[in-house]
Amino acid sequence: MKNYLLLLISLLPIMIYGQELKIDDETGKYTKKAVVEIDNMTQNEIYKKAIEWITLNYKSADDVIQLKDESIGKIIIKGNFSTGIFMKQGWIRHTLILDFKNNKFRYTYTDLSYFSTGSGDIAFEKRMMSKKKILAETESDIDKSMLELKDYIIKSNNSDDDW
Repeated sequence: MKNYLLLLISLLPIMIYGQELKIDDETGKYTKKAVVEIDNMTQNEIYKKAIEWITLNYKSADDVIQLKDESIGKIIIKGNFSTGIFMKQGWIRHTLILDFKNNKFRYTYTDLSYFSTGSGDIAFEKRMMSKKKILAETESDIDKSMLELKDYIIKSNNSDDDW
């Protein structure tokens, strides 16, 4: 029984985040998207918890949120991940689109680029040094970020807020 449980736990990230960071056929841009299941929560509950998470995880939610519409269940963010991939401080810029429905949300990361003061802004679709390494690190950052968002939503939904 323990072996089955360990196998399930090890496959969980693959089951949640099955799609890899790859070039989208329609847009021609590197994109990663997936649907994340959240049991027993309405679209509006998930939406509000996502707004809380954004506020806690970005320097300024007001600066990064480009669109937030609770009635249609959509948030669009333009933000960045910090990276030291070229042995200097840089950022992976991205657009994150969050769509919400009852019991689930969909995320789409797109418009990815590397930025540093020495290099400027380099879109992922262009030629760049260490592209495989950048793609792998970015995908890891995306997976970690979306797992944190899911955990935040689930834990805040299950907490007793009767203080």
